[in-house]
Amino acid sequence: MLRALRRGKRPRALAWVALWAVLSGLGFGAAEWFHPGLCAALFPGAQQYQQEMLQWVSTGKGCEGNPACFLPQHLLHLGLFLALALASGGLGALAMGAVLFGWMGAYTGALASRAATPAALLLGWHPWAVLRVGGFLLLGLACAEPLVRMGLPPLPGRRRLFLWGLALCLADALLKGLAAAWWRLEVLLPLLGRG
Repeated sequence: MLRALRRGKRPRALAWVALWAVLSGLGFGAAEWFHPGLCAALFPGAQQYQQEMLQWVSTGKGCEGNPACFLPQHLLHLGLFLALALASGGLGALAMGAVLFGWMGAYTGALASRAATPAALLLGWHPWAVLRVGGFLLLGLACAEPLVRMGLPPLPGRRRLFLWGLALCLADALLKGLAAAWWRLEVLLPLLGRG
């Protein structure tokens, strides 16, 4: 990713980081499914996130469907991610992303174990979470470019990349607020044989 950005090949950099995101997102979930507790051992906060999400799936109670609860957390994560991306040329943001993927892996792997189907590894990735990942990828690239390309002419379209990233993060929050309860009832509970 860094080499591609340095050479001015932003689409290639985006492809590399997107591949990393897909492999991390699905790989950590599969690892947790086959080895329960692995993500909790590797990623601080993963076990707590897993428990909170499984409680929300089972009862509807929790942060996932409550904007007053999830918006401050999203804003904190977004601010930290942007600061890390700017300060480290994207490497700190990748490290934070790995931890967040570990959290999701703990949740999706445990959900797949309870559902007894690997489909939960995918369906546990709620549509709004996919939007957030896309937003973070674009924002991370936009924020990494100034440091990575220091001494080189700026690439055109960086502002547009940043705005698209913010738009995806906003779409994530809106969709989550509107659709979390429906997704839980119509997709997740049937996976667990309770729909």
